[in-house]
Amino acid sequence: MKTEESGYIGHDGEKMFLRAWLPDAEPRALVIGIHGLGSHSGLMSFHGESFAAKGMAFFAPDLRGFGKNPGLKGHVERFDEYIEDMNSLTTQLKDRMPGKPAYMFGHSLGGQHVIRYVSTYPKAVDGIILSGPAISHTLNIGIGKRIAAEFLSLLNVKRYFSSNVDHSFDSHDPEVVKQNIEDPLTFDKVTARFGIQGLKAAKRAFKAARFITLPALVQQAGDDKFIDPDKTKAFFDTLASPDKTWRFYEGFYHELHGELEKERVLKDMETWLEKRLPS
Repeated sequence: MKTEESGYIGHDGEKMFLRAWLPDAEPRALVIGIHGLGSHSGLMSFHGESFAAKGMAFFAPDLRGFGKNPGLKGHVERFDEYIEDMNSLTTQLKDRMPGKPAYMFGHSLGGQHVIRYVSTYPKAVDGIILSGPAISHTLNIGIGKRIAAEFLSLLNVKRYFSSNVDHSFDSHDPEVVKQNIEDPLTFDKVTARFGIQGLKAAKRAFKAARFITLPALVQQAGDDKFIDPDKTKAFFDTLASPDKTWRFYEGFYHELHGELEKERVLKDMETWLEKRLPS
């Protein structure tokens, strides 16, 4: 296996950061991993190493406003920019690895991005894997704060709001919690425009289920403190895909792939993919 740090070109020509984990032999498939809110590609090394060991190329971009990318952190002018950036990246990677089956994985907010991406570009990839997708939230956002954020978003004032994430509920593994708190590239604040657009995008993503026909694996933590598991199940039940798989992990916290039993979660992903790849 080898790792690679390079870049990809966003929809507007901006060069952004990209990590890759590549098998030593010719890749059997291409998997694109989309990180969650405040995170970055470096925290997807567990996925990258695991998939590369199985002969698959795993690429993880730093999304606009996060990680090693230039520009204002925790901000985006339009949430649809993520869709267009992902399409630009997917096109570049498929040109690099022509003919390879392509799958997209998204965790949390990354899952929301994946949902909205494939509902916009339904033939771009061959299937999707969603981990606790942010199509709902359990954050206590008061009406006053919401009104203030709406106003600041309209004016595009670059004032930050805390994302109110309590990292102690990320995982039962204290090392994962510590890493998420101390990692210098994580960024837990967002501008008003980012926050408001993210809330609206979550509603659109939930409603997109009935238009998605791609093969889909949906994984949900049973003790998720950030996403409503019942809403995720409702999303899954509404998916129009004739090939869809539900996996529920009782007692797990939000970061399924950072939990103490993460190998079980990854095994479910790998098994699902193996059944859909050419022999």
